[in-house]
Amino acid sequence: MHHTSAAVDCAPDSTNTKLQALRSALKQRLGARKYELWFQDNAQIDLCSGAIRVTAQTQFAADWIDRHFRMDLLEISRTLMIEEPKFIMHVQSSTVQNAMSNNPAAETEDVQCVENFNAATARKMPTMTARKVSQSVRREDSGAGWKRFDDFLVAAPNRLAYESARQVAEVEGDPLRLLFLHGSCGVGKTHLSQSICRRFQERNPQAKVRYATGEQFTNEFIAAIREDNIEQFRRKTRRLDLLVIDDVHFLGNKTATQSECLHTIDAIGFHGARIVLASDAHPRQIAKFSAALVSRFLSGMVVKVDDPDRATRVALATQFAIRRGLALPAAAIETLVDRAGTSVREIQGAVMTIAAVHSLGGIEMGNGQILVERALGRVTTSHIGRPVRVAEILQAVCTTTGVEREDLVGIGRHRRVVTARGLAAHLAREMTTLSFPEIATALGRSSHSTIHAAAARYRNMIERSELLSARNDQLTAADLSERTRREVLRVRA
Repeated sequence: MHHTSAAVDCAPDSTNTKLQALRSALKQRLGARKYELWFQDNAQIDLCSGAIRVTAQTQFAADWIDRHFRMDLLEISRTLMIEEPKFIMHVQSSTVQNAMSNNPAAETEDVQCVENFNAATARKMPTMTARKVSQSVRREDSGAGWKRFDDFLVAAPNRLAYESARQVAEVEGDPLRLLFLHGSCGVGKTHLSQSICRRFQERNPQAKVRYATGEQFTNEFIAAIREDNIEQFRRKTRRLDLLVIDDVHFLGNKTATQSECLHTIDAIGFHGARIVLASDAHPRQIAKFSAALVSRFLSGMVVKVDDPDRATRVALATQFAIRRGLALPAAAIETLVDRAGTSVREIQGAVMTIAAVHSLGGIEMGNGQILVERALGRVTTSHIGRPVRVAEILQAVCTTTGVEREDLVGIGRHRRVVTARGLAAHLAREMTTLSFPEIATALGRSSHSTIHAAAARYRNMIERSELLSARNDQLTAADLSERTRREVLRVRA
């Protein structure tokens, strides 16, 4: 990374449509809350001549954005046909410039860094931080942007979660008092959480309802301590009829905030309030959570929101496309689902990207297949530009199936191991340019015929929609393949 002391003078790009499409695509990819935190509160995106320019308020924010979001910005820019984009990071009087070809090693996001950033920023700019925290809380408490049950697509993987959420929001007398929703990113936990708030408020106009993310709860708690205003914070959070905390796993390794959260839940629960919590993991699997808080979570109903199956993903893609005014043919929808992955958020983001590319012109809607492929690209290489390696596929297969690497490349014939081996062969053939003999060598096989047969068997499983055992659940062969494909690309991101 190169630092200079002079600001980069670049005139804004005249194509405002591209800039709006870029911002919308990034917001869809990151999620509204993360986008607002980094690109609304702490940085500004602009398109300059041949470059994407991000102006950050602090050096910490600049470094974080450069490490975690630079490749997202560049990948989106390529889908929007911005030729040879460069990335320019501007911090007050300094500029950080990175060409796309640099491709530095990516880093894994650490949520603890976000808490440290919030605290560090608050120390430097206490007035501004308190104002932003209160503004964020007002936006969430207003309810204007809350999701609706009516817009939630109910299917087998999420039906129990949906019915449980409705019970919290609608049942009188003896309702479900504490609901803990968990599941992977983008499966609808936030949609259900906000729908509960909206429906409960509609049915009880005088009720006190609070929706907040774990990050917002932490920010406001830190601000209250710093401003010696903890009693006001507690009056606001402990006199509620409904409390919803989304992304509660953010509290991991934050001892003081966890303690405050526990006392808050106990205080409002004592008065009969309803409590909803959402997390990417089961309470027992959240890292560095206190035993007392985990026990409190488990005292209610714990429901997993499963990844949508293929039929649900096709229905979601079709629904999102119609809302965007895209009349995509069935084959294009199938390709969209293949490219987009398994989460609702990824499908929605893919449709938004397709709509943005279509709005720029050049591809007629009648060529829906070409439009989808142009917008979403191919999956044989990752967005950082180098070919996928078989070793990365093996690592992803082990992660999604729970099979040990030694067993995967060994001689064992257990059904689960054989299935995982077939999955690896199938993905290696699809995601790399290697021949079967080369794949066989990478898998420790002397003959490529066994690898060819293993890949063929797995393709047959996909065609039969065979149900297979994954690490923590069961998936169809197609869904397991897609989950593993996403894992390959995730670890490379």
